[in-house]
Amino acid sequence: MHWLKRLLTPPLIVLAAILMWVEEWLWEHLKVVTAWIAKFPLLRWYEAGIQRLPPYPTMLMFLLPGTILLPVKVFAVWLVAHGRPLLGIGVIVAAKVVGTAVAARSYVICKPKLMTIRWFARLHDWLIAARDYLYARVAAMPLYQAVRARLTAWRIAMRELLTRFRARGRLSLRWRAIRRWLGKRQT
Repeated sequence: MHWLKRLLTPPLIVLAAILMWVEEWLWEHLKVVTAWIAKFPLLRWYEAGIQRLPPYPTMLMFLLPGTILLPVKVFAVWLVAHGRPLLGIGVIVAAKVVGTAVAARSYVICKPKLMTIRWFARLHDWLIAARDYLYARVAAMPLYQAVRARLTAWRIAMRELLTRFRARGRLSLRWRAIRRWLGKRQT
């Protein structure tokens, strides 16, 4: 049994590192995006309505987006099972991004009201403590730190590459202007 643990632990740590990194990135960036989207009048009206609800109906509104996305994820698995793996994976990724965005916004809106429910507050605190404990255990592993460093280096390299492409775009505009100027000069 120990051989199985030794065999499965490294790939699961790598997977956990990638998932934690992606989840952190999505959570932070999608909170900003959803806060911007929440400025639209219809969504402000919806959020104000949620904030006027008592705690248990607020909980229902908090759980509703996840239950709505569940059939979408089942449909994605169906697509994969019926020979459309790329489309199925795309639907799963899109559902994950949308679900994380909606969950982040719903959490921000509903948390104050939900924390007034004793059992929810205890469950919330326990889940946060368990998550922090597990994250700390995984983050202390050397393999996790190596994967995390590699992912961070990759993100920095991608950002530098995008900066270079943007600079080249300006440079190519200059070259086109020079070519046009030279073309006019030769005629």
